[in-house]
Amino acid sequence: MLFIDRGNGWENVTGHSHAPAGLAGFTVDWGTDSPDTQPDPSVLRFQLLDRTGDLAGNSTRLAGMKVLVQLSRRPLWRDLNDTTPWAVQPEGLTWADFHLAHKPTPEAQPDPTALTIFIGNVTSGGTITQRADNTYMLDLYANALQVRMNRATGKGPTSSDAKLAGLHWTGTAAQRADEINRRLSALGCPPLDTATLAWLKTMPQPAAYDNDSYPELSTVLYALGAHHPDLPVYYERHGHGYESLSAVWAGRRASITLHADGALTVAGGGLEQIAATGDKVTVDDTTLTIPDTVSQVKLSTKTVKWDDNDNKLSFEDDEIDLTGQGLLPSNLTATVESVSFDSDAVTANEAGDHWTGGVWQPTAEQRTRWAEWLAVQTLRLRPEKLTASSRHLDLDVFEQQLQPTASLWAFVSTRYTKLLADDGTPATSGAWLAIGGTLSFDWQAGEPVLANELTLTPLPMLPSTLSAWRDLDPINLKWSELGFTWGEFSQITYFQD
Repeated sequence: MLFIDRGNGWENVTGHSHAPAGLAGFTVDWGTDSPDTQPDPSVLRFQLLDRTGDLAGNSTRLAGMKVLVQLSRRPLWRDLNDTTPWAVQPEGLTWADFHLAHKPTPEAQPDPTALTIFIGNVTSGGTITQRADNTYMLDLYANALQVRMNRATGKGPTSSDAKLAGLHWTGTAAQRADEINRRLSALGCPPLDTATLAWLKTMPQPAAYDNDSYPELSTVLYALGAHHPDLPVYYERHGHGYESLSAVWAGRRASITLHADGALTVAGGGLEQIAATGDKVTVDDTTLTIPDTVSQVKLSTKTVKWDDNDNKLSFEDDEIDLTGQGLLPSNLTATVESVSFDSDAVTANEAGDHWTGGVWQPTAEQRTRWAEWLAVQTLRLRPEKLTASSRHLDLDVFEQQLQPTASLWAFVSTRYTKLLADDGTPATSGAWLAIGGTLSFDWQAGEPVLANELTLTPLPMLPSTLSAWRDLDPINLKWSELGFTWGEFSQITYFQD
């Protein structure tokens, strides 16, 4: 369902017979190509069929117009409004397809219980094409609400403490997180979700900014936790009646659980999902990508210093290097290739007792986690052009996979299962995080289809707790009912009856 607001409330322009305008199709480019780069705001490109010329004639006034795309909920019995007698319904109409007999009301307003796919504002530009039947096709673009955070610059809170004169964005991590959230709401952006806000408040006290700097709000947010091996990547996430800005953890260890009925579930990145079998998704028929070698993480952090002349604190750049700790073959570390993360964490104190905010240094466990992340980024082959489609996936089960936001994946019985590493691990085993892609809507053979072509990144895995068949007690399935190979068994972390 597509709604627009030209200043007089929402108009339903989804399109039905004889409606003045209708949605012909759309794509949403979303996310990022790599977890070391934060996602750009999603961009909606949509096509509106204008039957009257009303929108086309006023197209120069559409910039800034609100746009809302919702996935209509499955109709309830009380929603069925077809007056055709039962006896003349198509013979092939089954209970599974009965919802298709429902015709949405053209004047319907946004449903607060429906799943939002995109919300934002139309940008300037676009095209209008006059068609042979004297209708018009408008090709328009819209930015997601997150763009406001990326464009908002300004100073942060200051302190009355003389030591912090000439600085802004002072205070603790908790104070900074609350102020970021307040400004997001003031801008009309989705707020930080509860889990993300709570996590940010556990960060060490961050460095302040010089008074002559005007950082973007997004920069301040990203730098608050960029040093942590959880590796937060921030996405607009939409639910049924709510939106939030949420961190998905691209560095947290993931797990895969085998259940007594043979189903696999994957948990990681703060998400959980049923694993998709190989016949439910499509990939490039012939291509796997060999990733670039990454053997080092550089954390660009801060040193706090004391100015004896002005009796105040200042902050300068510092750096911490993190390596693969022997998890990478030596031939892959001969040439050091690194990825960098910019953080406001204070990692060195040259101000003595004048600085009371503490100093952060990675623990041995955190260094190990960064090393595990480097290993999976370098050693895991990538499937190309993995596409999730509503033609193959049940929207009720795989809802997050068909949205323009991060989603979690695990695979069994794929075309690449036979490709094994030295440790017997199949190329596509383990947990995967979709970090970007293109969501599209189109009509195929008269059926509305959502498809998401995804960019995947592998997640570090928790070690398996299973070592023998008896560890699966009390599983009662026959061998033939488990549709994966011995190699794919190695990716299973837990068994749950």
